[in-house]
Amino acid sequence: TDQWQALSQSGVEAGYGAQFLITASSPPRKVVVAYTEPGSPATTPPANLARGAQVLTVDGVDLINATDSASIAKLNEGLYPPTAGASHTFSVLDPGASAPRTITMVSANVTSTPVQNVGTIRTAAGTVGYMLFNDHIATAEVGLIDAINQLKASGASDLVVDIRYNGGG
Repeated sequence: TDQWQALSQSGVEAGYGAQFLITASSPPRKVVVAYTEPGSPATTPPANLARGAQVLTVDGVDLINATDSASIAKLNEGLYPPTAGASHTFSVLDPGASAPRTITMVSANVTSTPVQNVGTIRTAAGTVGYMLFNDHIATAEVGLIDAINQLKASGASDLVVDIRYNGGG
């Protein structure tokens, strides 16, 4: 409850600033980076994680094939650290890369940016506004108002609200 209240009111949560998407939850597992928070441990050196990077190992545990409960617990602890300051080592395969790389990330109190990537797309039918909307939290209101004002000023006549990573609210 305390963690949820902190996130929903302030947008702050312990983690790396990477949203992991589990596309296969049992072996052979597949976990990829769905999106990242700007300026977070996931997006700054040495991690430099990008959308689509696949996680192969966490703290030496084979994420794809591990089956024992101790390994699963270690994977969960590494992917979803409950507190700031936890250090974990990952092997990741970046999109388009032929070989994995090893990174270490230290979890931090990451501030969520619920409205991201606000911009326009020029089409033959007119200007289309676009925004990524990730979370229905208290801090989203200002971001939504600013995005709508920006898109209105740019002459957008249609709007795409990308909610594919929004967990609801």
